[in-house]
Amino acid sequence: ESSINQAPITGESIPVDKVIGDAVYAGTINESGSLEIKVTKLVEDTTISKIIHLVEEAQEKKAPTQAFVDKFATIYTPIVFILALFIMVIPPLFDGAWSEWFYKGLELLVVACPCALVISTPVAIVSAIGNAAKNGVLIKGGTFLEKAGAINAIAFDKTGTLTEGKPAVSEVVSLAAEENQLLAITKTLEDYSNHPIARAIVDYAEEKKVGSLQGSNFKILTGKGVQATIQETVYYAGNAKLFSDLEIPLSHCWSHIEKLQNEGKTIIIVGTAKSVLGIISVADTI
Repeated sequence: ESSINQAPITGESIPVDKVIGDAVYAGTINESGSLEIKVTKLVEDTTISKIIHLVEEAQEKKAPTQAFVDKFATIYTPIVFILALFIMVIPPLFDGAWSEWFYKGLELLVVACPCALVISTPVAIVSAIGNAAKNGVLIKGGTFLEKAGAINAIAFDKTGTLTEGKPAVSEVVSLAAEENQLLAITKTLEDYSNHPIARAIVDYAEEKKVGSLQGSNFKILTGKGVQATIQETVYYAGNAKLFSDLEIPLSHCWSHIEKLQNEGKTIIIVGTAKSVLGIISVADTI
């Protein structure tokens, strides 16, 4: 069991707990513990490979401007070549000045051949799509790149785009303990964990100038939470699964849990083997 940071693939900043039988994306980061992973797909079938393939496909799709220029060039270019050839061959038949008319034909080719016109559009589009991909934006083709010029409104997927991409404490619900006491207990429990949610709680407690308590027997319960002994009492901090496994009733605080989860927040329940002391919610910040 471990927590996996799937941000490189899904953009979600909150790590996802993985247990036996769960699927794991290639290109994601293992946050804690060790995993034995069975490879079930070829490298070209992985999600990250599909993203690369999308970029390659996007560069092949022609924008309307490019399609028009290409169509124009297929008609215009042969006409220019025929005219140049005509100038090189026909007039010298009458005055014999082959050298002079040959150079005039070349001049027509140089001036009239639409090389720059044909090359300019695809080069600009490939450059734009490639540059956008480097900055984490996937444009599915030149058509959509051109459409961007006429956009009046944009709907964003918030994660990592309008948010910082890292979790932060959004709300503290005190039930059987004062807020500072609840934070002190939680900070003590989470101080030794490298989990991003744990670090968010520790940082929040330090902002509020709340210190740690004297703790011992620290344990990380992978996929569930943490536990430690503080003043001869075992305290727990973790998800609802941890407390249901410990058979600690959550009925009196279920309304708070549902409310926070419906708001898209990750919850950390803090309590002892007998009761729940409070709930801390964590979310990606705007």
